Amino acid sequence: MQKILIKGGYIVTMDRRGRILKEGSILVEGDKIVEVNDEEKLKNSKADIVIDAKHRAVLPGFVNTHTHLFQTLLRSLGDDMKLFDWWPKCVVPHAIHLKKEDCYCAALAGSLELIKSGVTCTIDNHYVFPRPKLADACLEAFKDIGIRGIEARGYMDTDVFNFLPDYPELIEDTEKPLKDVERMIKEWHGAEDRLYVWFGTSAPFLNSEEQLEKTYELAKKYGTGICIHLNESLDEVKGWKEKFGSTPIKYLSEKIKFFGPNVLAIHCVHVTDEEIEILARTDTKVSHNAISNMYLASGVAPVGKMLNAGITISLGVDGAASNNNQDMFELMKTTVLLHKVSSYDPLSITAEKVLEMATIDGAKAAGLEKEIGSIEAGKKADLILFDLNRPNMAPLNRILSQLVYCGKANNVSTVIINGEIVLENGKLKTMDESEIIDGVQKASDDLVSRAGTRSLRER
Repeated sequence: MQKILIKGGYIVTMDRRGRILKEGSILVEGDKIVEVNDEEKLKNSKADIVIDAKHRAVLPGFVNTHTHLFQTLLRSLGDDMKLFDWWPKCVVPHAIHLKKEDCYCAALAGSLELIKSGVTCTIDNHYVFPRPKLADACLEAFKDIGIRGIEARGYMDTDVFNFLPDYPELIEDTEKPLKDVERMIKEWHGAEDRLYVWFGTSAPFLNSEEQLEKTYELAKKYGTGICIHLNESLDEVKGWKEKFGSTPIKYLSEKIKFFGPNVLAIHCVHVTDEEIEILARTDTKVSHNAISNMYLASGVAPVGKMLNAGITISLGVDGAASNNNQDMFELMKTTVLLHKVSSYDPLSITAEKVLEMATIDGAKAAGLEKEIGSIEAGKKADLILFDLNRPNMAPLNRILSQLVYCGKANNVSTVIINGEIVLENGKLKTMDESEIIDGVQKASDDLVSRAGTRSLRER
C-alpha cells in the first residue's frame, strides 16, 4: 500500500480534544491515517510520497451536506427571486429537459469547485427525473473526479401547492422511485469505498405521507440516510398551516414516524420552539444553507437556538442556482457573520464552531463520523493542505479565526481523498480541468436552448 508522509504542518485535528500541532506530521497508509504526531517523532517514517507542509495548515476535508449539482448548469439564472417564484421560473423549465450527459457535466464542474474549496465529501440531492438514471450520472462523476460522494436520489409523488400543473412528467408514482433507490443501493452503495446512496425526498408538499413512511422503512432496512427539505420559506409554512392546521415538522411528527438519527433536515429556517424540540429529541440532523437562504430571501434560521438544544448542525452550499457558487470558505464566513448580525450577539456562532460544522459535525450529519471529519489514527485520509504563506493570512495570530475570516478557496493547495492525492499545487490530478469547464459550458448552452430560457441570461 502507498504511504504518504505529510510533515511539518500546522495540524488542526478537529478531534474531541481540539488538538492543534504547530509542527506536526501525519502518516497515511493506503486510505487510512495511521499516525498523527509531532514532526520530530515521525521524521524517520518511510513513505512513498513526502509532502512538506511547512507554512501549511492541514485540516480534515470539509463535508458539504447539501447541494443540487445539476443546478451548476443554471448558475446566476435564478437571481432576484423568492423560492416559490424561483423554483417554477428557473429550475423546473430546465429540469424537464435534463439529459444524463448534462447531469454528468454539471456534477463534474460542481465537484471541481467543491474540491478546490477544500470539500472532500458532498451530499448531492437530485430530485428531478424526466429521464431515468440521472442520479447515476452524478455518481459516475464522483467516481471519475475522485470526491467522496453521497447521492440522495430524490422524488416527488404529489403537488400540494400546485407547483407543477404544466410539468406532470416530474411527478413519479409513489413506488417507482423507491424501487429505483433500492437498485442504486445495490449497484453503487459502498462502491470505490467512497460512494454512497441515500433516499432523497423533496419536501412535505411534494411527497405523500405514504411515500415518506415507506422511505423511512426502506432507509432503516438498508441502513442508509434520508434527506428532506423542511420549513425553508415563510410561504411554505404559511401555506401548510392554512391547509393542514399545523407546521410541517410538527405535522409529520404527529402523523407518521419519520424523524431520527439518519434523517437530515435541510434548511429549517422557520421552525418553532416545539419543532426544535422534536428535532433535538429524535436526534435529527440539520443542514444549514445560509447563503441560499439569503439569496432567495427566505430568512435566517435560528441556528443559535438549535445548537443550544443540542441539534447537530452542518453546512450546505446548496445548488449553484440558489447560491451561485460551491465555495465552502465563503459559506463559513457568511454563516458566522449572518448569525452575529441577526442576533446582535457576537458569540452566537464562533469561528471555532463553524469549523466544527464544516468538518466533524458534517461527518455526523452524513453518518460518517467514525470515518471522516477529524484527523485521527484509523480514520480515512481525507485531508486538505491550506497555504498560510499568503498576504490574506499574514501575520498569523489566531489560526482558527483566520481560517474562517481570512481564508479563501485559492489558499487550498493540496486535497487528499481516501488516501489519493486529488488536487496538487492547486491543480486537479484526476481529470483535465479545462475539459470539465468546456463541457459544462456547452451543456448549459444546449440546455438553455432546449428550454427556451435565453431571456434569463439576457435580462
